Amino acid sequence: MTQANTVDVSTHTTTESVFETILGDIVRGTYPPGARLPAERELSRMLGSSRPTLREALRRLSEWRLVESRRGSGVVVRHRNDWSIEVLPAYLRYATPGPNDASIPQMLADLLSMRRTMIRDMVKVVANRFPPGGAVKPRAAVAKAWASRGNIRDFVLADFGVMRAVVEAANFLPAVWMLNRLSGVYVDIASSLTGSMSPPDHYVEAHEHFLNTLETGDAEAASEIIEQYLGAHDERVIRMLGGIPT
Repeated sequence: MTQANTVDVSTHTTTESVFETILGDIVRGTYPPGARLPAERELSRMLGSSRPTLREALRRLSEWRLVESRRGSGVVVRHRNDWSIEVLPAYLRYATPGPNDASIPQMLADLLSMRRTMIRDMVKVVANRFPPGGAVKPRAAVAKAWASRGNIRDFVLADFGVMRAVVEAANFLPAVWMLNRLSGVYVDIASSLTGSMSPPDHYVEAHEHFLNTLETGDAEAASEIIEQYLGAHDERVIRMLGGIPT
């Protein structure tokens, strides 16, 4: 097994640093599925962390379904099929896909495709119960996103706020919760892609058209408009990243 990353044991590291180090080692395959992490005392020494800090990092890794505690076996790495969506940015940072795995550009394309499908279906539900005046907050969110376009991280977070404002206006609470969970994933990815995630010049115009149509209650037209916008945006992102090898 490859030697795990270590740090100067004289420096007690933060929970975030310990979490990121173990996360990277798991995603890289330093600790493959089914492997047992070193015992708590040894792992704390290797990482230069206190044991409470290590326990908090392991708790977060467990929440993301990367590890689990097994009686008699300690903390064991789970199969990657069990991992949660929050792992994806780290996978893009650290993983080296095998010959039978999807490439990094393909995984990004798949993620963007999932987003298009999810938002299209959300809009179909929302349009039938979108209230009068419901577009006020989404329009404000569009303006905020456009104003923050110089900082990609801020833009992506504000852009998610547009759809969140739409589903909130329709009191579509499960969709609000879903967007809450996914927003951090997209923001994390956007932070590493820099210019690839910048908005197109027609961002405001496209969203105004979408919101105007949504206010009419035409679910099919509204969902088609937002899907076309996202499709063009996503194609641009993939192209800027070099495309998907065939």
